[in-house]
Amino acid sequence: MRIQRLNMDSSWWFEVGGQRLIVDPWLSGVEVDYFRWFNTQWHRTAPVSWADLPPFDGVLVTQKYADHFHPETLLRLEPATIFAPRSLAKQIRQVLPEANPYLFGPETPRHVWGGLTLHWLPSRRRMDPIYDAFLLDDGVESLLIAPHGIALDADHLAILQTAGPCAALLSPFNGYTLPSLLGGVVAPGLPGLERLVRHVEPQVIIPTHDEDKHARGLISRLARIDRFHDSQLSAHPWLASRYRPLSDYQAVQL
Repeated sequence: MRIQRLNMDSSWWFEVGGQRLIVDPWLSGVEVDYFRWFNTQWHRTAPVSWADLPPFDGVLVTQKYADHFHPETLLRLEPATIFAPRSLAKQIRQVLPEANPYLFGPETPRHVWGGLTLHWLPSRRRMDPIYDAFLLDDGVESLLIAPHGIALDADHLAILQTAGPCAALLSPFNGYTLPSLLGGVVAPGLPGLERLVRHVEPQVIIPTHDEDKHARGLISRLARIDRFHDSQLSAHPWLASRYRPLSDYQAVQL
């Protein structure tokens, strides 16, 4: 299994099960959610250059917001194959009418793609229930992507038990909270991460979706962010021995 950061937020490249997959590509431009006055964000650290982008076979989009589903980036990538929650079907048809979509939903919670099985672990949140997780499993080892963390239930655990041992967990370390009417807890921080780790028992834990982005608009004024610092590692032995920040754009073997 190989992994590479593509930005300092939540864009990644994976090579697993003989497939090369880009997750949540946002490689240029800004994120605008609904209206610029509501939420506009842009990278503080430039993403990987287009010239250095590794070859890929498909794209996985985990949710609807523009830091995950970024039309400008997707138009330039022109993926032939795209995986996404079924709620994004209309947007995918509009942005990528020629792509072959594999959509996740209650009737199709997993897709087999060559030597790789992609499992959908839907969030059970009542408010803005889009913060899903995805398990990539090649039959020997697996990788769990939870861009906003996830509270695992019995159905999720049953999926995890059928997969190979978890080589890596990607989840935010920061806590991010909005007023309840705007979504409440968007990322649960270290307490939520610790609960997830105890269930998954990953070999390594990699922070994702924690970039200190430039931001304007209502959301940035209302958000409360509890940022993780490396100095906290000594207080969390469950994390210290597994922590892999991957703070550059080099591919690594896990």
